[in-house]
Amino acid sequence: MAHSPSLFFYLRISVLVIVGVLLPRAGYAECVADPQWLPKTPTPTFDRPPPHPEPDCVFYKPAWQNFLFAAQPTNGSPTFLSYPTIGDVFGPAVAPTLSPIAAKRLNLLALAPRALKGSNDPTTDTPRLPGPNSATSINAGVRQAGFAGLLIDQSGQPIFYAIHMNQTFADFVRSKQLTTKAAVENADPNLELPKGAVELKSAWRVVPKGNVPENYITVEASVPTLKRKGELLEVDESAPLRSETVALLALHVVFIPEGHPEFVWATFEHVDANGTRDLAPAAASQPSPDNGLPGGVDGPVKAQDFVLYKGGTLASAANQFLTDAIMASSFDERHRTFLSGGKPLQTSIYRMFPGSKSVGAGMDEDEDIVDLNKSMTSLFAQNAPNDPRRNYRLVGAIWMDKPERFAPGMKIENPAGMTTDDPAAIVAGEDGLSSMAMESFTQNSFVNCFSCHDTRVVKDLNGNVVLKAKKLNVSHIFSKFVIDSK
Repeated sequence: MAHSPSLFFYLRISVLVIVGVLLPRAGYAECVADPQWLPKTPTPTFDRPPPHPEPDCVFYKPAWQNFLFAAQPTNGSPTFLSYPTIGDVFGPAVAPTLSPIAAKRLNLLALAPRALKGSNDPTTDTPRLPGPNSATSINAGVRQAGFAGLLIDQSGQPIFYAIHMNQTFADFVRSKQLTTKAAVENADPNLELPKGAVELKSAWRVVPKGNVPENYITVEASVPTLKRKGELLEVDESAPLRSETVALLALHVVFIPEGHPEFVWATFEHVDANGTRDLAPAAASQPSPDNGLPGGVDGPVKAQDFVLYKGGTLASAANQFLTDAIMASSFDERHRTFLSGGKPLQTSIYRMFPGSKSVGAGMDEDEDIVDLNKSMTSLFAQNAPNDPRRNYRLVGAIWMDKPERFAPGMKIENPAGMTTDDPAAIVAGEDGLSSMAMESFTQNSFVNCFSCHDTRVVKDLNGNVVLKAKKLNVSHIFSKFVIDSK
């Protein structure tokens, strides 16, 4: 009697299934950190990363190294705080330091309140999704005087931010003589920033001087004073900057490897002791195309408090900035905090796109990011257990998979419905990427860095041309300089 093949068939299938579960998928190489990055991080090389079908790890690893290098402690402070600011590079042509642009004063880090920033051409913007953040509310916030998009933490303190650039970026500006408004306006449309240029945007919260948290990068900084003016809240330009202890919440690390003049846009955020991001919760599901809410259903995002989220806040009530009138009426000028009924008033933020991808599965973070962050956790534990950089993790990054198409006048985006892994995609990485501390209110309409940073003509809210279409427009440093020039 012949043996039935069915038993052997099912045994074989069972073994294959078990092996498939236990072993990495075919052709997958785990994304791991370079042991040489810690304790002292070497200077990044900005080598050309290969495009798809190579895994995204080749972009996430240089993002991590650039973060480690820029945030590396130097004389007790992160190295990037010694980098040039817009005021340093462009000099006397820049408006006073109490403008929204960060600059140095009194040898301290000068910070300005974080306000909404729209795209290069806000007159053409349309909402990515309907719902809590409609195009009207976003554009109204950009248009209003004062700081309509002010972000406020759980203690009622406004979040502050700063902009720095590395020496390569600064040297480029000076070598091309782009230090006057006219020079930037008349720059060659095809002029590109060079390999190795780095731009850094940082978000900070004020912390008590007598109770400085140990699990943050903290520094002494000079911050502007806000004041009420009727129903507006504005910077008091007559008041001197005040010294505060501030803690780093998040850092944009924007860099140009060889062959990518559009920048690789990466963002890092603070994490708790377990390595979990703790600025804001993530939605339990992708936002619905119908109303922008998680899975189309309203309700509390999380029960517990986060740095930028009040536990129990409904999704429909979160990711909303306060109106000028509410900010002005609730601002306590004596204590420099926002109060409501004697208690701290805050803006509640949550991550709309849980995996920082707006199309496709979207719920899960990229495996390379997960692997690399875990690898960094181990590397910190082994080589730098007390390094303050251990308290931050990569959220995601975005870049052009076809940088040869980078040209003046383009809106950098994929066709509707196309994933970033599609062979035809122009944009790769996390196309739903937002920093909870820096793009808190724009997650619906400006879903990633390229939603605002492109090479289109730069216009003001009245439709007046600020800069003609050019490749340099991908960095808002130039448009900020032109707008704020005397």
